[in-house]
Amino acid sequence: MSRIMTVPRLIAVVALVLVALGSVSLWSLSRHDDGRQETRTVPAAATTEVSRLHAERQSAILAEEDQRLLTLVASVRPGSGPYIQDLGGTQTLVLTNGGLGYGLDDLIAFGAAEVQADQSVLLTKNVFVAPGARLVVDAPGATLHLRSQPSGFVSLVAWKADLVLSGTDGRPLTVSSWSTDERGPDVDTVDGRAYVRSVSGDMDVRYADVSGLGFWAGRTSGVAWTGSSSTEATGQIIGSTFRKSHYGAFASQGEGLIVRNSDFSGNAVDGLSLHRSTAETAIENATARGNGRHGFSADQGSESVTYTEVTAEKNAAYGVFFSGTPLSDGQSAGGASLRAYGEVRITGAVLRGNGKAGARLVDSDDVRISDTRVAENTDGIVLVDTAAPTKIENTTVAGNRRFGISVSGGSAAIIGNKLSGSETAIRVRDAAAEVADNTVREATAHAISVVGAAADTSVEGNTIGGRGPSGLDVFRVDEGVSVELSGNDEEGWTQDRDNWVYWSTFIPNHPMLLLWLLLLGVPLVLAARARRTPHAPGSKPYRDDIRREWQPPARIEVGRRVSGGRA
Repeated sequence: MSRIMTVPRLIAVVALVLVALGSVSLWSLSRHDDGRQETRTVPAAATTEVSRLHAERQSAILAEEDQRLLTLVASVRPGSGPYIQDLGGTQTLVLTNGGLGYGLDDLIAFGAAEVQADQSVLLTKNVFVAPGARLVVDAPGATLHLRSQPSGFVSLVAWKADLVLSGTDGRPLTVSSWSTDERGPDVDTVDGRAYVRSVSGDMDVRYADVSGLGFWAGRTSGVAWTGSSSTEATGQIIGSTFRKSHYGAFASQGEGLIVRNSDFSGNAVDGLSLHRSTAETAIENATARGNGRHGFSADQGSESVTYTEVTAEKNAAYGVFFSGTPLSDGQSAGGASLRAYGEVRITGAVLRGNGKAGARLVDSDDVRISDTRVAENTDGIVLVDTAAPTKIENTTVAGNRRFGISVSGGSAAIIGNKLSGSETAIRVRDAAAEVADNTVREATAHAISVVGAAADTSVEGNTIGGRGPSGLDVFRVDEGVSVELSGNDEEGWTQDRDNWVYWSTFIPNHPMLLLWLLLLGVPLVLAARARRTPHAPGSKPYRDDIRREWQPPARIEVGRRVSGGRA
């Protein structure tokens, strides 16, 4: 094989180099961009790409469910007893307001549920708790299965009514979807899946183990509290678990929800999601682990959320996500609110090992994070366009890969925190921040970095340690912007631009330089190599046959008679 690279081969090598450099450049951007714009994803596509066909099918099933419920509401028979209503072949037990509450035994007696050989109860028909009625499934240690398979599924819906699902501490009520074909929970959401929902009513879930429920949208996502503009959803979650559902638990237009001593783990989208104007939610001693998007989330006009001693770990995106972005960018026909939302409290939390950040708060005001541990995420705490008063204090941030605390836009106070092990411990970009009395150790690029339009930013009384280009990086602020610096202790910082950290980030930071080196260097190296290669006696002067056709020289023996001449 020829040792000299031909033109086609050289072109192929250059193309591969360009592709590699493109990947390096994108990786570099992803490392140093804080992602100011939150990517809006369709809930069903949180962990896997859903085909258009599957999306259309689930959306159509959702529309059918909405129409069925509206028809049931409009056709409730006032003053009648419970009855079975058939709508297009789908049977629903309607529990009317008769003044007395209903229980699990009533569902069996009215033909909507059956006791199985293993003593579990299988809900075989839809159940609709009509306005004013009350259903209490108080069954410690019992199992309630909701039929769910390709031929159809059932739901348990309370409409302006009361619904209670309850076990006891140590003897929970188990609630899950159930496929009689597979003799197990329904794992396929494409054809819909059983769910539980409260509409503009009150629902309590106490000491229940809920799993394998829900599909597509929030209101059919598993266990959902959904209100309206006139009547909010209310209720509580106490001592319960929500696992392997679409969402663990979902609330929309709820008010005063209480969540305590509960776990939301292994769900396809979020563990606990507060959506569309859900306010005054108190979440205490709860865990969200291993969910396909966020652990705890709140957006679309939700506000006044308190997280106390919660744990959010190993979620694919954020441990805690809050967006206070206004519901409209300008005047709208629907009159959507133009104000930002906030009032977020995170106290005594553990936010660990999440794919993007421990906590991300966007367009929020009155944010307080205190006495919290944030560790081993890509970023620790990310604030984007937050407004005063926003404060992070007495918090430990350790082992996060990029930024310990990042403030982009808006304003915030970062006071009295302990940070270690990030590339940049505290980064302020285009924001007004008070950075005071923090202790930074083992940073590998900058302890505190202030970048861009950072007017009214002060960095005072911080103790910093680590090794990298600079401890206090205030050299990249916009022209005319000054940062107030005073009382910072930099004795623990080692400035070293030639250490291994600098060189390990050199190529991502300068991808074009490597491109030119390869484009110019490869041909030169190949040419030099060809010149150094000796030619074997009698071989062609060029390795490439295309360059020149060559005939071997005639051989003449001296002293021998040659035709046409003399010896």
